[in-house]
Amino acid sequence: MSMHTTQEWAQSAHYNMYQAQATHRKAVDQQDRSSRAHEEVISDNLGMYNELHSSLEQKVRTSQRLVEKLQLRAQSVENSLQHTKQTLVKLEEALVAKDAPLTLCAWRMEQRERRPLREQVRDAAEVCLEMEKTTLIDAQGKLKEFIKKTRAAITSLEGKLEELRYDIQQKSQALSVDELCLRTTSRSLETVSERSTFLRQGGQGASSGCSGSRNLPSKIRGGAQSARHEVASQEGSRNEILRQQEALRLNQSAIHREQAAKELREEASKLIQRVARAAEDATAKTDKSMKDRVNENQQMRRRLESELRETCNQINVTKNTIQDTKTQIRSLEEPMELTSTCASWRQQRASREKTQDPVSSTLQQHQMILLRCHEDLRQHHQNEKNILQELQGKKEQLKEDLQDKTCALHIDLNCLTHEATCLNGKPSPAISRQRLPKAMKVDPTFVPTPGAHAMVTHLPLTAR
Repeated sequence: MSMHTTQEWAQSAHYNMYQAQATHRKAVDQQDRSSRAHEEVISDNLGMYNELHSSLEQKVRTSQRLVEKLQLRAQSVENSLQHTKQTLVKLEEALVAKDAPLTLCAWRMEQRERRPLREQVRDAAEVCLEMEKTTLIDAQGKLKEFIKKTRAAITSLEGKLEELRYDIQQKSQALSVDELCLRTTSRSLETVSERSTFLRQGGQGASSGCSGSRNLPSKIRGGAQSARHEVASQEGSRNEILRQQEALRLNQSAIHREQAAKELREEASKLIQRVARAAEDATAKTDKSMKDRVNENQQMRRRLESELRETCNQINVTKNTIQDTKTQIRSLEEPMELTSTCASWRQQRASREKTQDPVSSTLQQHQMILLRCHEDLRQHHQNEKNILQELQGKKEQLKEDLQDKTCALHIDLNCLTHEATCLNGKPSPAISRQRLPKAMKVDPTFVPTPGAHAMVTHLPLTAR
């Protein structure tokens, strides 16, 4: 027997259908919400993909520009470093180049100190030698100071180059990572875009009510979340600006150091030329003053030689005069003996005839004249001997003076025949083959003396 009535049966069916319809409506509502959620997810995902892709592209372009700029600056700094090192080499070469002239100058001063005492005068050559020594020492001091500055500049450039290379390395590594992320993001974006297009085509009917909320991701549309995203975005922008500014500051500081190194190189080049010109001028003045001194010495030697010849001639004349005076003195002996004999004989006359007659007066006068002449000749003879002795003394003085001046001349010629050279890496004066013949023309008796470290092979085989 049945338990339900027809009405209950119909009501039960109607109720089930009503419940099913209600559930249908819920399902449709849920489908609509799900469709909107799907569209929002696709839109949010694509939006974030686009924003990430744009950020990565911008970051890669900026990093590439910074790396390229820093690489160019690093190359420029490296070139500047090489030029500065070359300038340092030139400065060191210029410093070493002053050793040989300074050694020659000191050697010349030492040689001239060996002149005889009467020749040790403060002449123009000595003054020029002192000025040349001062000039060379001053040049070495300035070169050493610039060498110190150049080395400091090289150290500074090397530090800046290392800093640039480190920053380039860091940025290149970050750039490679960002480029990898950009390539991966591009591929993923293409895949997601294709999938999203397929999903949108499949759910076209249920997505009409969500078009107004697709511009921004749904996860950041809330107030607090949007503010946090804005703060994070601003902080990221600030960090990126700081990164770029730091790279620009690094580039600018490298430019300043390059400019300072360039100015230092220019000053060093001018200094090298200036000290070289000053050294050459000082050496030329010294050589000229020594040549003038040699010519002056030669003129004085010629005068001394002429005076010596005149003194020798005068000595010969004086000797002849002495001989003549002696002859004259001897010639008075016979007349004096004659007058004495006659006077003695006349004393033997008879007493009546012993009178002072004209003969007696003449004999007496003759005797007086003979005695006076004898005395005069004797006095002249003594004076002549004194003069001869004085002439011989002057002759010795002239010979000594001539010897001293010849010695001083040979010393100056020896100084002129030597030139500044380096033997076995050491500065040393050496005899010049070009200057030696000129010195030999000045005085054929001159024999050059090699310097303290000079090699004998610098001497020609025929010194005379």
